[in-house]
Amino acid sequence: MNPATTNDWLQKTLQNLAREGFVISEDVSHSDARMMALARRTRFELTKFGFSETFFVFRTFETITADALRKFSSDAFDLARQSKTIPLPRGIFESVWCFAVAIAERADSGVTDSVRNDAPTKHWAAAEIPVVFNQTEGRLYYFEKTPLWGAAYYSGFRSQIKRYLAS
Repeated sequence: MNPATTNDWLQKTLQNLAREGFVISEDVSHSDARMMALARRTRFELTKFGFSETFFVFRTFETITADALRKFSSDAFDLARQSKTIPLPRGIFESVWCFAVAIAERADSGVTDSVRNDAPTKHWAAAEIPVVFNQTEGRLYYFEKTPLWGAAYYSGFRSQIKRYLAS
């Protein structure tokens, strides 16, 4: 997939997110990385027992490795925590959900298998959900299982990934 096609996919995705009430910031610097975009939506959700802040953070990679994906996911979650708008601490009627979307020209099967099968890092009243968009295949990879911790939320996470990121 060429850069123009990737940019088209990202712009279409950002438009989808904006239509769903997300506030979009493009070209965001955090730590030692430049994120292509940050999408944030804050709203009260009874199913999440209070205010829910959902983030999608996008970054491009030529080739994604397991270590690079872990670091990006951690950085994206840190950026989401710093960008939240509700001053309450997580867990007291406030939660943070961060989808770290790595847009990669290439992703080897070890990385995609890991994303699909290994439970994301756990946090209190929050989730850090890595997603890989393999540009060459035009395919999304994300956690496909349901862990015991957070089981009530993972079906919703997968639904959001499909609704907002699938082209």
